[in-house]
Amino acid sequence: MVSVTGVGSGLDIESLVSQLLTAERAPAETRLARREATLTSELSAFGTLKGLLAGLQGRASALKNVSTFSQRSAQSSNAEAVGVSAAANSAVGTYSLAVSARASAQTLASGSFAAKDSAIGEGTLNIRFGSIAATPVDPGPQTVTSFSENTERTGASITIDSSNNTLEGVRDAINDADIGISASVVKDGESFRLLLTGPDTGAANGIEISVDDQGDTNDLDAQGLSRLAFNTDAANLTQTRAAEDAQFTLNGLALSSASNTVTDVIEGVTLTLGAVTEQDATITVSENRAAVRSSVEQLVTAYNSFITSAASLTRYDPATQLAGPLQGDSGTRAIISQVRSALTASIQGADGPYGSLAELGITTGDDGTLSIDSERLDDVLADGLGNFGDLFSRTEGNGIAQRLDTLLGGFLGSTGLIESREDGLETRIEFINTDREDLNQRLETLEARYRAQFNALDGLLAQLNSTGSFVAEQLANIPLPSDRFSN
Repeated sequence: MVSVTGVGSGLDIESLVSQLLTAERAPAETRLARREATLTSELSAFGTLKGLLAGLQGRASALKNVSTFSQRSAQSSNAEAVGVSAAANSAVGTYSLAVSARASAQTLASGSFAAKDSAIGEGTLNIRFGSIAATPVDPGPQTVTSFSENTERTGASITIDSSNNTLEGVRDAINDADIGISASVVKDGESFRLLLTGPDTGAANGIEISVDDQGDTNDLDAQGLSRLAFNTDAANLTQTRAAEDAQFTLNGLALSSASNTVTDVIEGVTLTLGAVTEQDATITVSENRAAVRSSVEQLVTAYNSFITSAASLTRYDPATQLAGPLQGDSGTRAIISQVRSALTASIQGADGPYGSLAELGITTGDDGTLSIDSERLDDVLADGLGNFGDLFSRTEGNGIAQRLDTLLGGFLGSTGLIESREDGLETRIEFINTDREDLNQRLETLEARYRAQFNALDGLLAQLNSTGSFVAEQLANIPLPSDRFSN
């Protein structure tokens, strides 16, 4: 709405109303802005505190489980030939390992064909898996001398007819049977060959193929579909690689494995046989002290970050006369005190030789932060992780890391102190927005009243001005005595 004021008297009502409203609004806005800034600063400070506590809880969680202290470190003197990894609680020890042969999957190759779509023949391929022995192609003709079926692996009977009797068609039919054999067509000079690779490494995973040849009804000759036969009666495919077990010795004991990944020789230890060794590889399985030490160092670092930042949030600096956003906050002081106590106080009923961080060489400085005596910590770790771990994680659930994790979980939970304080601050900030709306409504009412009053004044002044002009005009028309006598 356009408001025209001060027309009658020339009074600058707009300026007067604006100045009065500004004088009314400024102190109220300043108070609201100051309150909002304070509350926002506190909310941000609690967010910082929450992040620090969450980081500290994460480090405590890494040390609260007993399994943390049963971690193992596994090393190989020849990692390229023999890789090694160890699960928790695996047997600690040193082993000598030599690899004489790696496990392999069988590979069979067909004869040469002029093209990928060359017709092979029609009939049925009957495939079984098991241990198969074959003489090499060189120096004499290849033969399959024995086959023992692996009844734990399912084979298949694959029909080859006019729809799939080419080299590519047979390849696809074998792959589509989904029995683990990988079939492919490879180019060999100017010709093509069918290549079959067994499903897995190990001597028990060899491939036997018998053929029901519907072309010339001869299942053994090297014509038609029988060209793909590989059994004790006909070895028309060429075995380019045999299915074999890995052969190795562990501390002089001869062993074998169907896989190059060996998991059942040393309990909890996985050996990966990558190459034949020229000399024995040394395998060492030991306590993973480095990982535990790193976890402890990370816990100390997270705690020191919390203490340093919390001190800054609650500090009053007399030199600058500036206070942290949580200075004087009783809840924050309680959090700091309880966290410090949970981490540094001795544990009750400790069965082992250590009952506090100080006994590990971790002590509290004048500023409240922790420092680590590296030499002392190394000595404690060298004594074994069992007693060391008992200080942090105990079956009774009252280890240092366990009680710290529980305490922090309470602070950080949905009904915890931090969440409660943040909710309260957010509510108070919302009230400030409500107060601003109330202020605007009050000022709108006040502005309307000011305008009504000044407009009334404007009308009154205009009337007075008009009356004054009339009186002046009438007075000007009254004849003076001197005018009468002059006539």
